[in-house]
Amino acid sequence: MEVEQLEIRDYLAKIAPLTDLPKEALNEITMALQIQYARLGTEVLKIGQRNDVVYLIRSGAVEVLLENGDLYGRFTEGEWVGYRSVMRGGPVSLNVNAIEDTLFYAIPADNFLGLVKRYDKVRQYFAERKPDRLRSAIQDIRGADNHAMIAMHIRDLMKLPMLVSEEDSIRQVAQQMTQVNAQTAMVTNQEGLLSGIVTDVDFRKRVVAEGVDVALPVSNIMTAKPLTLAPDDQASEALLLMARRNIRHIPIVDNAEVVGVISATDLLRSQSHNAIYLVGDIYAAKDIERLKMLSATLPKVLVSLVNNNMPAYDIGHAISSIGQAIMRRLAAMGEEKFGQPPVPYCLVVAGSMARREQTAHSDQDNGMILSDDYDPALHGEYFANLAKFICDGLNECGYVYCPGNIMATNEQWRQPYKVWKDYFTNWILTPEPQALLYSTIFFDMRSLYGDDCLLYTLRQEVLDMTKSHALFQTLLASNALTFKPPLGFFRGFVLDKGGNNEKGMDMKKRGVVPVIDLVRVFALAEGVRKVNTWDRLQQLETIEGGVLSSSMIEDLRDAFELISMIRLRHQAAQIEKGQAPDNYVPPEDLSVLERRHLKDAFEVISNTQGIMSTHYKADRFR
Repeated sequence: MEVEQLEIRDYLAKIAPLTDLPKEALNEITMALQIQYARLGTEVLKIGQRNDVVYLIRSGAVEVLLENGDLYGRFTEGEWVGYRSVMRGGPVSLNVNAIEDTLFYAIPADNFLGLVKRYDKVRQYFAERKPDRLRSAIQDIRGADNHAMIAMHIRDLMKLPMLVSEEDSIRQVAQQMTQVNAQTAMVTNQEGLLSGIVTDVDFRKRVVAEGVDVALPVSNIMTAKPLTLAPDDQASEALLLMARRNIRHIPIVDNAEVVGVISATDLLRSQSHNAIYLVGDIYAAKDIERLKMLSATLPKVLVSLVNNNMPAYDIGHAISSIGQAIMRRLAAMGEEKFGQPPVPYCLVVAGSMARREQTAHSDQDNGMILSDDYDPALHGEYFANLAKFICDGLNECGYVYCPGNIMATNEQWRQPYKVWKDYFTNWILTPEPQALLYSTIFFDMRSLYGDDCLLYTLRQEVLDMTKSHALFQTLLASNALTFKPPLGFFRGFVLDKGGNNEKGMDMKKRGVVPVIDLVRVFALAEGVRKVNTWDRLQQLETIEGGVLSSSMIEDLRDAFELISMIRLRHQAAQIEKGQAPDNYVPPEDLSVLERRHLKDAFEVISNTQGIMSTHYKADRFR
């Protein structure tokens, strides 16, 4: 092979999807390709002609046009054109023109198709359907580590249960647990079905500390009707359930039969991260200083979760559970300080923490729904003090005060149920710009502490209204089009300036937020109760005759996951370097293959925005 050919081969080895090809395959392509040159304005491919080569742009640029002359896209160095017609074995369906003096490596159809047939990565890269490419990209990002928790099922980690009867005495159960060195026992009824669980902690807190007679049946101290999982559930589900509920043991039930038990220790033995213990420590914290110390470990938890190839959905749940635990503990500490609340209330959180989509510390978005028995003269001081205690504590723990003052310390967001209902009614019936802003915040709301029924009832009444008010849906859809994916016509992506004045793709504002906003529109229009974006998509998929088909929803879910994972990997890398995490991903930090997958994801979002705009007639107000 001559020097020039060796240089070409080395160049090909750097271009996706040829990067992992064996040397003999690269040699074959190098020997077969032709070097072609097209001057500015030259017609490279014309609709209707038969094409028998695939073009790799070595230098220069081309534009691809639809039959009506509309621009399909512009492509430059390192990108491929002409492969669609070759893979279909048919005529050219798009016009390709050189818009700069352009040098091509032209690979004959037979050689190209041979690569597609022999190598999966090549076939996946040039797949006709964007969804197929996105799915492949997500798998690549997560890796193929079968030991990652997301790939493991509970049956892989669970232990055989110790079974005792409801009628067994506390002493008998304690003796049996001691004999086999068990930390927990499953309590069954006369039919052999699970009725409760008892742990070492129960013996300490419910027997020794309270002086309970050990001759009594163990049913007196067990936790009745415990949460359960199935053997085929993913280990990550156990992880998140433990984090959310502050428990460390879960019975495993298969067809009503107790078949095992899984503990936090079992999970942590298989993984390096410690989200479960962190949440447990938060609930045990006695003061704000301890909460501050625990909250400061959140970046390390994020890095560990990313490095363990957890999906974005699970990472969001795990990180959000930490913030939620801090907020709940502050509420409990506040009640210890100020006494029991004089009337029922519900402490609510909004925004990313409510959606369980947090990636790091964020500013606060919270409020209080008070019982209609609330009397400002009698109860106002108590709730003002409690709200200040919670919000000040959150700020000390890294969840800074909301710049827009959307916090329970603002009396506007610390109101009785009837006032909150009036808020939502006015926002829906009179959807002015400020009302739409509040809608994007408070329609994503979750109860964290207190009387859950206050929010549950409010949400149901609100959803009944959103389903039946077309003007609100239209204006909300129009507002959801504020942020567009960063797709540029030429040479890549639209870039934004970050806080350090360096340019990058704002993966939050131009990637994550557009999906969150458009999914919220569809969800509110259909009366979907879920708040998490992935959960909303799942529920939308079950609605017969919905605007979005199952395939559209699946594509959007994959696009959201890919963008979220690239954002999370970027932030984790910054944390490991000692930098403050941000959302600005420089395109040069991504491989050619990753940039291609991102374009696919952004195009899915852009297309879905178009569907939303058409269906809800959103362009009328833009």
